[in-house]
Amino acid sequence: MSHPTQSPKESRSRELNGLGFIVFLLFPALTVTFISLYGLALWIYQAVTGVAPH
Repeated sequence: MSHPTQSPKESRSRELNGLGFIVFLLFPALTVTFISLYGLALWIYQAVTGVAPH
């Protein structure tokens, strides 16, 4: 939903900027964060139990 004073061109530009932020910055950052946290959780689990889950 665009603001009444914005032209369609400005609205499209803002949407593309938002999409670029999500696709090129947010998703990769979240992916790296979740994979790193999973690796840390496994490392801590193995440090405590000494056994890797298969």
